[in-house]
Amino acid sequence: MRINMTYRNSCTTSADFCPTIGHDVFTEGAFEGIYRAILTTDEDTCEFQFQVATITWTTKDGQDRHYTFDGGRITVDGVERWFEIKAHASYFKLPDVADVLDQAERALAAHDIALDRIDGSALLDHVRLRAVNGVLRHRNVPYSRRDVAAAHDAIHRAGGVAPHGAVAAAIGRGQRNAEAMMSAMLIRREIGFPVNGPVTVDTPVTLLRRSNRRLSRFGT
Repeated sequence: MRINMTYRNSCTTSADFCPTIGHDVFTEGAFEGIYRAILTTDEDTCEFQFQVATITWTTKDGQDRHYTFDGGRITVDGVERWFEIKAHASYFKLPDVADVLDQAERALAAHDIALDRIDGSALLDHVRLRAVNGVLRHRNVPYSRRDVAAAHDAIHRAGGVAPHGAVAAAIGRGQRNAEAMMSAMLIRREIGFPVNGPVTVDTPVTLLRRSNRRLSRFGT
C-alpha cells in the first residue's frame, strides 16, 4: 500500500481498515472518500485500493514521465481498472490533463490494465449515496457461517437469484437484524446485491463471482 503524507494540497485525508479487502485504505479529498464508499458496497468490485501506484514511462522524444493514479480495482469479470477522479468531467479536457492521461492510458494498456476517468460530480447521486450509507452503517454487524450458509441456500433454491426479503427470512433472527447482517455480508462479498438505489424486499441477491486476478503491485 502506498501512503504518502506529504501531499501539498489542503484536502482532507483519511486512512482506516476496510473489511472488503482486508486491510487499510488511504484516501485524500471528498471524492475519493465517496468513491471508496461506493466501491465498498459495489457487488461488481472484488478488490480495490487508492493511491495504487506510480507508473513511469519514456515518451517518443525521450522524456521521462510519471503519474500517480487515484486508485484501481478488480471487477468480477477479471478486468483490472485503474481510475482517476476529477471534480467535473470538464477537467479531463484540459490539455495538460488530457495529454498525460492519454499517455498513461497507453502505458497501462501494455499491462492489460484499463483506465477509467471518473466524473466526481456524477458521484453525488443522493439516492444512491443514501442507499450506500444505509449498507455501510451495518458494516460491523456480526454474523456466523451458519447465517451465510442459510443465505446461500436460499439463493441456490431460488435458482441463483433470490429476493432480498426471502434471503432475510431464510436467515431468520428477525427481519431487520437479518437485513443488517446481509449488508455486512455484502461488504465482505459473501453475497451480492445492487446498491445503486433503495434496497427493498425485492432487490435481487446473488452469489458473487470471484476473480483470481489481483491488483498489480509495481511502481512506488
